[in-house]
Amino acid sequence: MKKLVSMMLAVLLACLLPLAGMAEKTGLPDLTGRWSDPAFDRANIEIMRDFEAWSGDLMGEKASGQYIICMTWSNSADSFDSYRMVAREDGGGIAYDNGLYIRFNAEDGKEGGKTELLEEHGKGRFTPTDGGTLKWEDSYLPAAAEMKLTRDTVQAPSAQELADGYFRAVAAAEDGTAGAGLKRAKAVYDVYSFCFENALWLVDTDELGKNMLAARELLSKEELAAFDANEPAVTAEALRLLKEEENLDGDYHDAGVAGTMEVLREDPAVRSSVSFFLACVITLENIGEP
Repeated sequence: MKKLVSMMLAVLLACLLPLAGMAEKTGLPDLTGRWSDPAFDRANIEIMRDFEAWSGDLMGEKASGQYIICMTWSNSADSFDSYRMVAREDGGGIAYDNGLYIRFNAEDGKEGGKTELLEEHGKGRFTPTDGGTLKWEDSYLPAAAEMKLTRDTVQAPSAQELADGYFRAVAAAEDGTAGAGLKRAKAVYDVYSFCFENALWLVDTDELGKNMLAARELLSKEELAAFDANEPAVTAEALRLLKEEENLDGDYHDAGVAGTMEVLREDPAVRSSVSFFLACVITLENIGEP
């Protein structure tokens, strides 16, 4: 029976990811994911659809199934570059003409720092090659032409990591008890952090589904009962905060996580990870465990 549940979960989770099917209909291979070149190991490029986009991610565009692209390039411990663009399908690749290149420099390790705008009208395109790499052409960044970008693979968190980092974090929320709001805020923060640390929008759905089932078996009866009691409220709150118009309440400030939580919420990759993972949680709950 457990094997059947695992197979059903894998199928249902795959149905929650429409990206590959959409790309196939247009004749363009699925380009979503994290891309890098070992020769430029300080640079990472994330390509996402705009389904979880906020207004700042779209840079004046309207959400229409386009691609949000973000390159992060570390210069030093105190400096990094960010290059963001919204791309559209164009022939055999995706093209953009709105690249925004910004350099961040910390000031002697203090909070804040200096932000320098280096380019605001970068033009270019990403084109898939027969070898499975991405060719990058860009009007501002000369190094783009030298890169041979390959898609990174990300392993799903293990059953133990899921049990400790997600299931037990939610079980500790203690919904319906004194201070429940503060504990729920901490649990929601833990969910967002877990999704960020494990880049869950990039993992294999089949592997994640199997590990989620195995993680439940690592919980004691008391932990499992607490998780099942607390999960609906934690999930509902985490989903609420995926919406740009929603705000953190005072419980996040009282829990000391408001600042970091805002940073996590503003990252489209984190929002994609949270959205995908919670869909997995809801799917698992609907399937049920015999």
